[in-house]
Amino acid sequence: MRRRLPALLAAALLVGSFSAGQPVLDSPERRQLEADIQRYEQLQAQRSQELAEIEAALGATAAQLQERIEERNRVSAELAEKRREREGILARIGELEEQRRQTEERIAGLEVRLGEMRTRVSEVLVALYKQRGSPALFALSRSSSFAELRVRNHYVGLLSRQDADVIGELDSLLYALQMERQSLAEQEDQLRQAEAELAAAEAELSAAQERLDAIVADLESTREGQLALRADLIAEQQRLEASLGDLGAALDAEIARLREQERRDREEAARAAQDRERQLEAQRRADAAAEQLGELEAALQPLENGLVRPLDGARLITRFAEVNNSYIALQSPVENAAVHAVGPGVVLATNYLGANLGYLVAVEHGSGLRSIYVNLRPPVVHEDQIVARGDLLGYLGGGTLVHNDTLHFFMQRTAADGEATYVDPAPLLGW
Repeated sequence: MRRRLPALLAAALLVGSFSAGQPVLDSPERRQLEADIQRYEQLQAQRSQELAEIEAALGATAAQLQERIEERNRVSAELAEKRREREGILARIGELEEQRRQTEERIAGLEVRLGEMRTRVSEVLVALYKQRGSPALFALSRSSSFAELRVRNHYVGLLSRQDADVIGELDSLLYALQMERQSLAEQEDQLRQAEAELAAAEAELSAAQERLDAIVADLESTREGQLALRADLIAEQQRLEASLGDLGAALDAEIARLREQERRDREEAARAAQDRERQLEAQRRADAAAEQLGELEAALQPLENGLVRPLDGARLITRFAEVNNSYIALQSPVENAAVHAVGPGVVLATNYLGANLGYLVAVEHGSGLRSIYVNLRPPVVHEDQIVARGDLLGYLGGGTLVHNDTLHFFMQRTAADGEATYVDPAPLLGW
């Protein structure tokens, strides 16, 4: 994303800053943008130089170390898959526990109804006892339990319709209770099986993590291995930055599509003036496109730097450009912490970066400002979604090479030509 400084400085006059005002020729915003551009270009130059030095230093061992790096990536992908399996099993256990709870509630309800039925059946038996004239009724009246009463249910035909309904309801109730208890036993078997699968998955997850740690430790034990890891991390960051290059263009294309859709629908509404139903339908579609376009454009209004931090209680552990990085690393006091939008905007991307870095979420805020959040589990937002400041985007822990309490946080400024410069987010967030 390297670009010429004069062209960017000219474009910067059109982009604006973090406030709604237009910067003047010699404004603090212009000077800050110029400094950001120079700093980012220096980072890129330093990375290129560092990669060349690493390649020269590794020499013949580069191919062997690359195989080790690829092995690390395979184990990392395996670890990510084990994590997904574990989360799936946990979700299934949660569903089974909820099913068991509902079954237990139904059983409790059936037992309450059985208690009520006990009273009603006792009344029937008392009535039968008083009518001992019939030998059949006398045999039925001597039933001392529900079970005996059901065994002797061939006598029910001798009862009155009302009494027969009571016995029939009792029979249905006992059958329902039997089925629910059988269902509960099956659910408990499934739950025990899922818990056994979880224990096995936990063991496999731990083994994969140990293998990954051993490979990384082996690489870090030698200078050559450290250099190979460093080169891979630089390449990973360059791939990430390249994948974000077209985000602004994607948003512009979506806005253009909505404008074109609105135009076509309004033209169709005008052409269909003789057909009232067609006209109304075209008008509704045009209004819906205009409403969606309005939401997108409203979300992209310039900010007044009323930003919030993406993690609660986070501390800054890696500064911008500290190790040729174009992000800052923030550490949460808890693992798998919630990640929030630093400001209002529209979600540009929710991309999976692979096992090493997990998911990213990119949010466009307006005035050429964009925030990117890396090392997320599957996000809870989707592309083109409007978000407010502080809205939940997802949770940490998507990558295997970044700890699940750490967020890699990027910010970009985009010029009028669509090219982006990574800037230091720390001053904007109060660090």
